[in-house]
Amino acid sequence: MPNAVPDEAASTGRTIGSTPANTGRAARRTADLLRALADLQHAGGGRAVHLREVAAAAGLNRATACRYLRALIETGMVRQPYSGRGIYVLNWRMPEGPAQVHPSPWMAARLARLQSQTGQIALLFAPYLLSQQPLRLCTETAWGAHEPVTHDRIDIAPLDADAPGLVMRAAMQDRVHTRLQAIVLRQIRETGYATGPAPVETHDFIAAPVMREKTVAGAVAVMAVRPLMQSVRIRAACIKAVLETAGAMSGHLTGQTPTHGVA
Repeated sequence: MPNAVPDEAASTGRTIGSTPANTGRAARRTADLLRALADLQHAGGGRAVHLREVAAAAGLNRATACRYLRALIETGMVRQPYSGRGIYVLNWRMPEGPAQVHPSPWMAARLARLQSQTGQIALLFAPYLLSQQPLRLCTETAWGAHEPVTHDRIDIAPLDADAPGLVMRAAMQDRVHTRLQAIVLRQIRETGYATGPAPVETHDFIAAPVMREKTVAGAVAVMAVRPLMQSVRIRAACIKAVLETAGAMSGHLTGQTPTHGVA
């Protein structure tokens, strides 16, 4: 499952490098810096990272690393919590592990089990964070007996667009820009799940985050027929099933469950 990458990633609008011959090297250096910054933050419990540290980890001299970091600040992917202090943090957490368009057989089977438990459409999402607007991507859908629906906003949408993206955003615990956002994300963290309208007008989402250790790996959700959600019993059963599935998937990705079959 996570982390999916669209066929054509959104452009940041800036190329770091002065000539076409430098493009490949620039891309590698950018990726090295982002990965180094992510690794150092993770190892340091989320603390801001000094220029000398990220430069050494990425194998660059300080002047070069500083130039690249300034460009990444312009894209919004990196910020300086204290201006002029030479320390940096990622605005968004980097995806971990190799990019995968489709989830593993274990994850797909566990998603199918969620569909069978609830009788609703079950979906798996992954974050795509290396763009100007962080996105959530649908990587797998278990339709069951439901008629498959084609809708662009199911496949890809901003993280803030709906419940699957919001549960990932809440679990990332990154900074937010408004008081209302902070309240919404805090409520999601407290309950462990989010609900809200789905792109299909007749359905609602119930979603919970999927973690790999402390890193957000994705989200699992059911897209339930809206009238059914008016039943307290059915709604509670769907929420329970989604939370149990998210826990099982998180355990699987963290290595706490077997990699064969469905736990």
